[in-house]
Amino acid sequence: MLLMKKLIVVFLTIVLCTMASPFTSYADAGNDLTPQASLYIRSTSATIQPQGNGKLYLENILGATRIVDQLGVKTIEIQTLKNGYWQSTYTIVKNDYLYNTGTYVYACYYSGTPGTQYRSYVEFYVSNAGGEETKIVTSQPVTAN
Repeated sequence: MLLMKKLIVVFLTIVLCTMASPFTSYADAGNDLTPQASLYIRSTSATIQPQGNGKLYLENILGATRIVDQLGVKTIEIQTLKNGYWQSTYTIVKNDYLYNTGTYVYACYYSGTPGTQYRSYVEFYVSNAGGEETKIVTSQPVTAN
């Protein structure tokens, strides 16, 4: 009888320890997907750099998550800081797109006024298989020199 009580105590101890232990599960490494914040847009970049004599260099880059039907920009605008607010003063380009690719680059120069603060405002666009996405990006402000 004493042996039976010891076996029951040992069995119950094993059951309690098993229930108190955390269970670990592992995902199948073959099904790993990199989480993305966007279905179509992988990366964007809008930069503006002073070149001297008021000239500014703008570079805008859009990367899609894969080869897509259409990608590019709805608009690239130059903005200036007036009375504490950014105001669009010039449209560089509107509705410029590439097709069946995964990367878009648009670089250009803008003639500004030395001493004036500028930034670029860009509306990037991607369309693929009936879905679409737009992302607005502004560059860091710079002062033309």
